[in-house]
Amino acid sequence: MTTDNDRSGIQVISRAAAILRCLENEPAGLSLGAIAKRIELPRSTVQRLVDALALEQLLEVRGAGGVCLGPALMRLATHSHVDISQMARPFMEDLSRLTGETAVLLHASGTELLLLHSVVSANELRVAPGSGNFLRMHASSGGKILLASKSDDAVRELLDGQTEPLTPFTLDLAQLLAQLPQIREEGFAYDRQEHIEGVGGVASLLQTPQGNYALTVIGPAWRIEQHHPRIREHLGRIRDELSNAVHSKI
Repeated sequence: MTTDNDRSGIQVISRAAAILRCLENEPAGLSLGAIAKRIELPRSTVQRLVDALALEQLLEVRGAGGVCLGPALMRLATHSHVDISQMARPFMEDLSRLTGETAVLLHASGTELLLLHSVVSANELRVAPGSGNFLRMHASSGGKILLASKSDDAVRELLDGQTEPLTPFTLDLAQLLAQLPQIREEGFAYDRQEHIEGVGGVASLLQTPQGNYALTVIGPAWRIEQHHPRIREHLGRIRDELSNAVHSKI
């Protein structure tokens, strides 16, 4: 038998989930008023729920203008992929050693990418991303390879209004869509200083029973561009070896 208290608790959970979902594709955050309008709740109710979720670090309040998803969600997302990350580690170490660059494993989170694991290059001049960092999907090689696994219509829906330029080289949505057929055909995607000036990348798609991941090599842009063929060769082989290992164990 469901009591009034049970129904009240279920309602609170449902409303909290609605807040989290409406922020999923809003990396810049939303105001309390905007959240209240989207989920059709009084602003005072949203305020109470946001305060409670922020205490648990499920949300982050950035002044008066922005409520964003919080660091606890990032940690939970990382832990949910721990098996793949651990399995990928030795393969990524080989990839980094063979290419001389940093190897990273990425997973999509809305319009962003969650960096699950990285093996940093031994070169003195290198790119060293922090574990748990979010990257923008539309401006990175890992994001492009994951977008290429979707239909063009799905990409348009996902990225509508979300392709702001991060550098002078960032592609707009039309340019990105024009690249996707070649990415699908070749199986590789490239970042040519589109996310951070001076940084380049090459990515390939890792398909697993737990979903799609991007296996990516990143480094100084001039060095990545110079060695594209060699990076693709090693990346494709390591991807296949890792895929075989994952499918044999999961």
